[in-house]
Amino acid sequence: MALIRQSGPITFAKFMELALYHPEHGYYTSGKAKLGKMGDYYTSPCVHPAFGEILGRFIYRASEVIDVPDFTVIEMGAGKGFLALDILDSLKRNYSPFYDRLTFIIIEQSPHLRDEGKGVLKGHAHKIRWADSLFSLQKESINGAFISNELVDSFPFHRCKFKDGKLFEIFVGLHDDSFIEILGEPSSSELKAYFQNYDLQFEDGQELEVNLIAREWLSYVASVLSLGFALTIDYGFLAPELYSSVRMKGTFRCFHQHRLIENPYINIGEQDITADVDFSNLVRVGNQVGLNTVKYTTQGQFLADWGILEVLETYSSSDASSEKSRIAIKNLFLPGLMGDRFKVLIQAKNLGDRARVFYPESPLKLSYLKPSDRLSER
Repeated sequence: MALIRQSGPITFAKFMELALYHPEHGYYTSGKAKLGKMGDYYTSPCVHPAFGEILGRFIYRASEVIDVPDFTVIEMGAGKGFLALDILDSLKRNYSPFYDRLTFIIIEQSPHLRDEGKGVLKGHAHKIRWADSLFSLQKESINGAFISNELVDSFPFHRCKFKDGKLFEIFVGLHDDSFIEILGEPSSSELKAYFQNYDLQFEDGQELEVNLIAREWLSYVASVLSLGFALTIDYGFLAPELYSSVRMKGTFRCFHQHRLIENPYINIGEQDITADVDFSNLVRVGNQVGLNTVKYTTQGQFLADWGILEVLETYSSSDASSEKSRIAIKNLFLPGLMGDRFKVLIQAKNLGDRARVFYPESPLKLSYLKPSDRLSER
């Protein structure tokens, strides 16, 4: 509130940045973020270690394709390190010689989460380097794979509204010590230009989110990679589906103690704020910075392509523990659950034809992408 009183209304992106990342009071940086069944929300690594095992297969196959002695994995936004733990456990168990020569860099800006992650990952401490910022890595320094799971949705985003055929931005102001939303001219020329190459029609009064940080982030990922893959997993759509008029209020929402909260102006610093990812934006930015699209698909199809059914078969016994694991794994990949809610984008840099033969295709087809959500029809 002090910033608004001093300088006037702020963008929603600035509000979100302070609510999530303020050094002392931010949801992620203060240590208040809670993941898992007893927390505010849970992610795929919280569901079952099979998710990390499949990513371990992806990483090992990437190392065969890239074929360099200094293979490095970078995970950004690793939280408490549960996904990194499952990946490293899988690599050590299944691909021990590769594990021995692997370097795993974790980028996590929250000191609280870094401290907890070091405890979770103490068994692999000799393989891990920690960093608090992507920008601390040297350009063209990495041969390997950059992975992120539910990262881009947490970047502070602008909120906009179409009214009378014109794009306005939603700002956050104050009235009698209460937060209010104010429409105004866009704060950045980038907001005005964002939709120029999209063949979209917006309804009057339609609200939407624009994630400008995603462009900067992916551009720097590309600059850090000398040779390798970028794997992005998150919930979202391609632009025609994401910005459909069926979502007149956009997609932003908050999570507090596993409850969906529509009001971002309560529980400030104690709840997550998020919105669906525009994967069309990641594709077009990638094309501009040398990251060529290898595959865009659902999480379910990705897991099927990389052998989730083989992992499922290892829990074939009739005991209660195996049955619980089977249910959890199915939740990761079946349509109607996490399988089609989350999307996977794989991009490659400087791999040429090697990238084209990299991706396996399972005979089991689970993906259900609407015509507006297919890359080939953009």
